[in-house]
Amino acid sequence: MSKMSLELLPNEILLNLFVYFNGSDLLHTFYGLNTRFNFLLYNQYRNYCFNFKSISKHNFIIICQQHLPFIVDRIISLNLIDSIETPEQINLFFSYTSSVNQFIRLRSFSVTSFSFHGSLMKILDRCHYLYNLTHLNFHFYAIPQNKSNFQSIVDNIWSLPKLIQCNFHLCTKRKIFFTIPKKISLSIKNVCIYKNELKLNEINQLFDVTPCLKSLSVSIDFSFNFGYMPFTVLSLFHLNLHVYNEPDTLIMKFLQSMPNLYHLKINLRNSLIDGYQWKQIISNYLPNLKIFRLEMEGSLIFDQNIQELADELIKSFQTSFWINEHQWFVRCFIQRKTIYLSILSNTFDYDRYKLSRSFTLNDPYCDHHELYNGIPSIGETLFDQPIPPHIRVSDIEYLGINLPTNDQFWSSLSNFNRLKTLTILSHVDNFQSKIQALLDRAPNLYCLNIYQNVSLPLQTSLFQSRHTSIRQLNLRECHYHLNEEECIRLCHSPLGIQCEVLSIRIKNRESIIYLVQNMINLLSLYVQCEDEKYYHRLILANNDNNDKYVVKKIEDEDELVRWLKDRLPSMCSISRDVHFDNDILICI
Repeated sequence: MSKMSLELLPNEILLNLFVYFNGSDLLHTFYGLNTRFNFLLYNQYRNYCFNFKSISKHNFIIICQQHLPFIVDRIISLNLIDSIETPEQINLFFSYTSSVNQFIRLRSFSVTSFSFHGSLMKILDRCHYLYNLTHLNFHFYAIPQNKSNFQSIVDNIWSLPKLIQCNFHLCTKRKIFFTIPKKISLSIKNVCIYKNELKLNEINQLFDVTPCLKSLSVSIDFSFNFGYMPFTVLSLFHLNLHVYNEPDTLIMKFLQSMPNLYHLKINLRNSLIDGYQWKQIISNYLPNLKIFRLEMEGSLIFDQNIQELADELIKSFQTSFWINEHQWFVRCFIQRKTIYLSILSNTFDYDRYKLSRSFTLNDPYCDHHELYNGIPSIGETLFDQPIPPHIRVSDIEYLGINLPTNDQFWSSLSNFNRLKTLTILSHVDNFQSKIQALLDRAPNLYCLNIYQNVSLPLQTSLFQSRHTSIRQLNLRECHYHLNEEECIRLCHSPLGIQCEVLSIRIKNRESIIYLVQNMINLLSLYVQCEDEKYYHRLILANNDNNDKYVVKKIEDEDELVRWLKDRLPSMCSISRDVHFDNDILICI
């Protein structure tokens, strides 16, 4: 639709059309066309939703400086993320925000950080001034393992007066249990707790402090069951449960306290409960259950006949209760000494189940071809083995290949239209034509990863690959440092010109400057410099005092950061990676 055609539409239709745009795309597309569009965007439109997941630092600053002051009271959803593509975005956003009190209509707030964010508690404190906040999503990685910090975090969240839904994901290096809030929330109805397991004997406390809870997604450690006594929870309708090493009797005891469950998704690791027991649980304790999603796996310890055990297991799901009454069909896979069983409507995951020849279904009408069509990802080892000739995979989003591929590769993978990420192992020039043929058939490919053996140099013929949708190039796992000439070739190659996110190892720090200045679409650069790594080894070899070495090493790391800051534009954000201290992250 042309600009002239758009101008013929009445304001009401344009405002309805704006709802389908991410806020940054909306402003970039329509602001500045004419005074009418500017007036609509600044004065009439009241439902801005900003997701800053993939945005350049330059465009992000434009939004914050130029537009945010005029529309802050019209933002209803906000998603901030610190990542390799958008580092320091959270701090930068709040540096342009004088007061969160201005976000009077904000209902949904999401924050994601892949490194510890020192101002996490400040963000939570600010949430108390968002008076209409109903949905909160926290995804923080590399959080320090401190129980008092966790207690403060959950207490702050449970104190938010209008909060309805909370997705809670705080990831530590070692296992840490979810801390029960000391505050009671009468508003929270939906809770998702990722990574942090909950002790079974504390589940009742969670229900006590969240009495209106309707939906819960959680991992529970059933080994902490001392003193556990279930009490009836009438409010809960949806339960997504992950459990480990659980006795069958405890599962039944736990589920019998939730008679109003409508939707149950349960994942059991190291446990196989047969269809007869599940029928008893559902018939006796879950009369309102309509949606049931089940995944189980169990490994054999003793010398049992695994095929006989799998046959008995699938037989228990072949009764009228499963096939006729509910039409809940299951599939059973055998992989080495492990049995996997799941409800058929679940997404097939190759990484977990593999493409085994041996599987059984309790649905006589199931089309096996349809079963494999839904596979979303395929790993590098699939084509190292003979593949059943009937397999045709058409909807993969992730593909890993080890060159040269099996002869069945092209016949088994018939469609690459949905492929987003491609990982290639051991790329060599001889296979460049096959790689280009694959790229030509994957119109939506976004990320290209090259993994390579340490002993092999990078085959730079790859740089000549032509593919218009690739935006992220990862060469870091090649274990090869590019020299100056190779960096120049990359910059001016088709892949280098369109690349927005680059992960790479280089020999000389001067190449960093060249990459930033000459890769015209680059948003972020994740780089390891070999000359600095070599310098660190020299320090270690010539320093007997380990404490002095650590201090000296930190000083030298700062030296490289300062060196880069002196030579790159001031708008570039430059920092060390919190996990790999030899790596530098540059946001442009």
